[in-house]
Amino acid sequence: MNEIVFFLERREATYLQRLRTLVDINSGLDNPAGRDKVLELLETTYKSLGFACERIACAGAMTHLVARRPAHKADAPRILILGHFDTVYDSTSEFQTFSEQGPYLCGPGVGDMKGGLVVVQAALDALLHVGKLGDFDWLCCHNADEEIQSPTSRDLIETCAVGRDICLDFEIGRRSGAVVRSRAGVGRFFVTVHGKSAHAGMDHSSGVNAIVGLAKIILEISALGDPAKGTTVNVGVVKGGTKRNIVPDHAKAEIDVRVLTVDEGARIESAVASICSQPPVVGAAVEVIGGVGRPPWPRNPVCDKLIAHFQRIADDHGIALGAEDTGGGSDANFTAALGIPTIDGLGPVGEKPHTFDERIQRHSVVERAKLVALALLAYKPERGEVN
Repeated sequence: MNEIVFFLERREATYLQRLRTLVDINSGLDNPAGRDKVLELLETTYKSLGFACERIACAGAMTHLVARRPAHKADAPRILILGHFDTVYDSTSEFQTFSEQGPYLCGPGVGDMKGGLVVVQAALDALLHVGKLGDFDWLCCHNADEEIQSPTSRDLIETCAVGRDICLDFEIGRRSGAVVRSRAGVGRFFVTVHGKSAHAGMDHSSGVNAIVGLAKIILEISALGDPAKGTTVNVGVVKGGTKRNIVPDHAKAEIDVRVLTVDEGARIESAVASICSQPPVVGAAVEVIGGVGRPPWPRNPVCDKLIAHFQRIADDHGIALGAEDTGGGSDANFTAALGIPTIDGLGPVGEKPHTFDERIQRHSVVERAKLVALALLAYKPERGEVN
């Protein structure tokens, strides 16, 4: 509908200002007050669109937002919207503010994923403007802990997914302009080795070197990677000891795992447990926590069909829309694993998330909102199918 296009283009400055406001509020893991402030702004906009909002308080000062707006007809498409409002940038980060650099908009979370949150609400604005918002049954779930694998919101997301026809996730669009059609499963493991301290020169033999023990474990766990199967194992953080001349009594490692199949995830979990079940050096003790917290989302016909629908609409309006596979995980992994037709990467086209160079293409904020609104208007479900 041309009116949707005209409406969104006229309001581009409004949406960019909304994005600036969100980006300038730090909502990192260490800043619950900042996260709550972003939640409040999202909630205010949803209420202005006729949504009923509910705050879900969880452990660790995590508060999530669920916004609902029922349709005015029983057979309306049931849409689930996902989008997180936490970022990887803590309150002490040097990267704190929104800026404009030529065709790019820059700032912490501008793509991952506050830009996507603005796209969602812009598309809803447009549908309300043309009198079509009530043609859909809306359920929007916005969480505060996605960047740490959604430990307190996974159950909420999976509950929200029940009975939904499709799920749209608004993570940052790929640099090429593509959306996401599959994602790797993601695991995290935290390994701690406890040893015994002693003087490195006078009493070395009575000590138990936790760092040496951890080093042996690291080598074994690292060897679990299998590039042929798309399985990666990355030891990303190692800490231990206090001084050069003291036998270290503790050492810790944080390990990232990516898998493309459920079987590979199970293999890694079993192998890590086995490796950590035995002391790596005499006298040491080992603790391990973690696992594959995000199930893999392999490419599948159900999601491909939904993506093809969006691509047809994009073609009709001169928008280039590819689809890519990625090793990064998101909350869309959960809905895809439940069999819900899912499309991800519907946020603005961008690059370099999780870095101080994070940025999105300015024009893509409104362009993505147009695409979403128009694709939904043309969507007619057959309960789990897309025509």
